[in-house]
Formats: sequence, structure tokens, C-alpha cells
Amino acid sequence: MRKILWGVCLLPAIAVATPSNVQIYGVIDAAITSYKAKGQDTMFDSTSGFSMGNRVGIRGREDLGNGYSIGFDLEQGFLLDTGAQFNTWSKDGVVQNGAFNRQSYLDITGPFGKVAFGRLVSLSGGTGDFNLSKFSVFGIGYGTASFLAYTFNQSRLNNAIVYVSPSLSGLKLSAMYSNGTTTDEEKWSKNNHYYGIGGMFDQGKLNAEVIFEAIDNKSSAALKPAYVVTAGGSYNFGITKIFAGYQYGTQEDKRHQHVLLLSSATPLGGGILKFGGKILFGKLDGKAVKSGQESKYNSWNINAAYEYPLSKCTYVYGMAGYADGGKLLSSSASLKASGLPFKANLVNAWQVALGVNHKF
Repeated sequence: MRKILWGVCLLPAIAVATPSNVQIYGVIDAAITSYKAKGQDTMFDSTSGFSMGNRVGIRGREDLGNGYSIGFDLEQGFLLDTGAQFNTWSKDGVVQNGAFNRQSYLDITGPFGKVAFGRLVSLSGGTGDFNLSKFSVFGIGYGTASFLAYTFNQSRLNNAIVYVSPSLSGLKLSAMYSNGTTTDEEKWSKNNHYYGIGGMFDQGKLNAEVIFEAIDNKSSAALKPAYVVTAGGSYNFGITKIFAGYQYGTQEDKRHQHVLLLSSATPLGGGILKFGGKILFGKLDGKAVKSGQESKYNSWNINAAYEYPLSKCTYVYGMAGYADGGKLLSSSASLKASGLPFKANLVNAWQVALGVNHKF
């Protein structure tokens, strides 16, 4: 009887401690794709997460009163065609296959804004809850159309903290720091640190953002710091929405490069027609330049996609894209020899796809 009474007494406490809103959510995206990089065979693939990365997540929020709340988000990426984990990271060359690799954080929100701690996507990462990169209609999906195909990408960060200010007449400011982009187990001077600061103005038809980021690469004596400036935005004209962006990235003894992006989203036939292109041009720097080798590189591409909704949660899509690489990106062999981090099937290739996307 005493044990039963203790259990009854604990029930109200358990109810109070339960967050007021917990949600399971996700994205399931699959496509059949065909592509051909210059000088390589034509490929025909079943592609997981082509228009949008597959994920499943749990998020919740508890109201603490007086305008304060505490929340969390635990999100895992996966490959639909194999069930394997995705968005993993490596430590000492060993892939870490822990859960919730896309993002995992705890946040405190109040009149001061929001502070979050955990594994986060960088401010220009193109996804995640603290992303400021809204300057491309394709985002980081759609293969050759993805802005990550050309840009410097700081990607996901372990041991991170971010602050987001309250909205100031449509303007929000963000600051992010990682104490160790993969691990912070060494002393501070031996860990790689990320620093990011940016602002987004979002009001009515206009969206605009500016981001400055740096990674100090302190864990490697061979790598110099990398610096990236990103700016862009969009404007909704009613009949179409226009997106534009620019990024400059630089790293001594590696490369200096510029990327320009222009795209649009137009309602058509009950769906959305997405159209756009990108231009990339850059130059290797210092020790990255090999004797007798070309130092410059460039690529441009053009892409179109059409999304047609079957319901509020599901759409089917088709996509076609073409990318043309020059100088160091003119062939798969010269790209490989250059040491540049681009993929031949994204900077010098054609690509087509048909797929379906479901959100829950």
C-alpha cells in the first residue's frame, strides 16, 4: 500500500515535468537520377534525399512562464535506400555513428532572444534551425543546383553555442562559436574553432542576410585559417520570387574564390517552377599551386525543377541541370590533380531526376 501511495504522489510531479509540446517529425525523399560527368560513364542511380535530406527528429518545448521557455531538437539523417546513418563526422579518421547527427541541441528562449548549445549547422550551412542562407531557391538540394556544389561550406559543428537576438523590426542578429568543430578534448590551442556572425532582415516580401565566418584550423600546422563572407536574399514580386546571393571564400595556401547565384520560384500549373544558375571562379594560392599546373578554375551551371503537390505533406518533382567546368575543372583528371574539394558530377556534368518528397 505504501508503494502505491508513493506512486500516486509522484504522478503530479511527472506531469509537471513533461514538456507542453513534443513532436516527432521528418522528411522522406527519394529519386531516380541519371548523370554524366565529362569523361566518365553515364550513371543511373536510386538517390536518397535528392531534393531535401532525409531525416527524423524529436523536438519539444516547455513554457517556463514570464516569456521564458526551454526547448530541444534531436535530429538524425539517414539514407532511405540503405537505412544507413547520414551526416556523420570523423574523429582521428574513424567515422562516428552516433545518433542525432544532423543537429542536436538544447535552447533557452526569452525576451533576450535565444541561446542554444550542442551540435549545430553553421550560419551558412543551408539547413538546420539557425541557418541564415536563404538566397537560393534550390537550397542545398537538387544536385548540381545545390549552392553547396560551389561554395565554401562550414557544415555541421560539434561543441557549439549560438545566440539569436529578438526581432528588431524584422532584423535578427546571430552569433555562433564552436569550441572544437569535431572534438574539444585537446587544449584550446589544439582544437579547430568556428566563429560566425550574421544578420537576417525578413519582413513582408523582402528577405536579406549577411554572414561572416572563420575557422582557425588550429589542430593542423599545415592548414591556415579560412574566412568566408556570404550575402544574399530574395524578393517576392507576386508573379515570381527572385533569389540572389554572393560568397567570397579565402584560405592561404589553398584557394581564393567567388560564387554568384541567381534563381527564381514561379507558381505554374498548380505547382512551383524553380529555375536558376550559378557562376564560380577562383584561383589556387601559395603551396596549393603545383609547378607547371594551371592555377585558375571556373564553372557555371543552369538548373530547372518543377514541384507538384499531391497533398499538404507530399510533392513529386522533376529536375534537369547542366554544369560546365573550365581550366582546373575542365576534366575529372585535372580536378583530381588540383586537390580542390569539388565533385566532378556537380561542376562539369549534366543531370536529370524524378522523385517524391514526403514530410511528417
